[in-house]
Amino acid sequence: MKNMTTNGSRFIDAQGRQVILHGISMVCKDKEKGYLDHWTDKDFLKLKQWGFNVIRLGIIWDGIEPQPGQFDGQYIENVRGMIQMAHRYGLYVFLDMHQDLYSSLYADGAPAWATLIDDHVYVKTELWSDAYLFDRAVQTAFDHFWSNTPASDGIGLQDHYVAAWRFVAERLRDEPNLIGYDMMNEPFIGSKVEEMVGGMFTAYGELVAERRGQPPDMKELLDIWTDHEKKLQALEMLNSVDAYRFIMQATAPAQDVFEKNVLSPFFQKIGQAIREVDPDRILFLETNYFSNLGVASSIQPIKDAQGQRDAQQAYAPHGYDLVTDSEFVHAADSRRIDFIFDNHVQTRDRLDMPMLIGEWGAYGESRLAEQACLDVQKNFERMLCGDVYWCYLYPDMDQFSSFNGVCRGIPSVVAGTILSYHYDRSGSFFEMEWIEDGSIDAPTRIYFPDIEVMRSGMKSLTSSESGYAWSGLEGTKAGYLSISSSGGGRRSLQIG
Repeated sequence: MKNMTTNGSRFIDAQGRQVILHGISMVCKDKEKGYLDHWTDKDFLKLKQWGFNVIRLGIIWDGIEPQPGQFDGQYIENVRGMIQMAHRYGLYVFLDMHQDLYSSLYADGAPAWATLIDDHVYVKTELWSDAYLFDRAVQTAFDHFWSNTPASDGIGLQDHYVAAWRFVAERLRDEPNLIGYDMMNEPFIGSKVEEMVGGMFTAYGELVAERRGQPPDMKELLDIWTDHEKKLQALEMLNSVDAYRFIMQATAPAQDVFEKNVLSPFFQKIGQAIREVDPDRILFLETNYFSNLGVASSIQPIKDAQGQRDAQQAYAPHGYDLVTDSEFVHAADSRRIDFIFDNHVQTRDRLDMPMLIGEWGAYGESRLAEQACLDVQKNFERMLCGDVYWCYLYPDMDQFSSFNGVCRGIPSVVAGTILSYHYDRSGSFFEMEWIEDGSIDAPTRIYFPDIEVMRSGMKSLTSSESGYAWSGLEGTKAGYLSISSSGGGRRSLQIG
């Protein structure tokens, strides 16, 4: 059952229309809740009203396989319930095997039995993600995973993980709104990170030395990295794209080896296992943790059993500025943001597959992040890609200024190929150009947060003989503009 497919750089729905996937992550990391939050119809209705059409639904390895080789069918049935609830509101779902710091012992992800750390002891860091960079227990756990070290039953850790994915896909493959599988959230290199961090610190030290005549020592660099105030000041030096590129490229050699020799073969194993039970749904390829910060990925496409490129796969990198997860999340620099996404476009073009930014944002309850969010929005428009906001933790997220970049005018489905589009909430302005496919009967549909405002604006639509209609979403100002076919050809719309 092909509810969505890929074609070049586009996602295509069952009617043949190009889809701009625009959604939100729903990930519960709480084991006591069974790794699924108490979401209800009210939550999914709200997501629909906000203009989302897809959910990145988190699943946790610890919930799937609590003991070696013993899968929890009830957990998967509970996941099915969420998928079906999303379907009632016209929302697609793709599953994200989520992890943070590798293990459920430290954050979320692997079961305790699959967490092998030798004699190391995990020590919680002030900024949770710093444990990736400095904690030997977290790094060693990843090392054992990438080495496929046998668990207590003699079966390799990776092999267990792959079998867990096969179990999930076999159970859930028939859900009509399930479009694919995100095979691992932010895969991390393990202890080889020391080489990457060392390279970053050395490069940064060289930049500092150019300014003050002598380089900082390692103690000073560590102090800068782990102190939020000092880190923000240090990042001002990286407002130059050339300086930022210099720092990020210091991580590239180790990243290149990891993605080509470790991560891509790992995704290949998962892809083949999933294809044994589900030949149709999309395989979403993430990058290593550092690629989220702006280094072009070396990830390779998945091949089928005959050695040919798998027809249904997509590139799903994340995009975060270095201030993410700090109190200065609103201070993301637009030049660094553009650089990060430029590198993702480079990888997308090399892979020749659709791109969905699988995570971005994380503005939380910041009331200062509107401009940072709008800076990311303009990148989505210029890249013509989909996006999934991180994340649905705050049901009242529409009360924060960053919501103005999250909930926005967007062409949800287009009967043809989108050439360009732009939405400006402050100016009540929208424009789009597309090549219409005259063989598609289904209409083009554009979401707006406030259709009355848009309806009252001046409108120019070519070809004018084409019909159009406005439809509201009950209980909200939001709705859709539907445009019927004019028989094909180049078309444009301008409102405002």
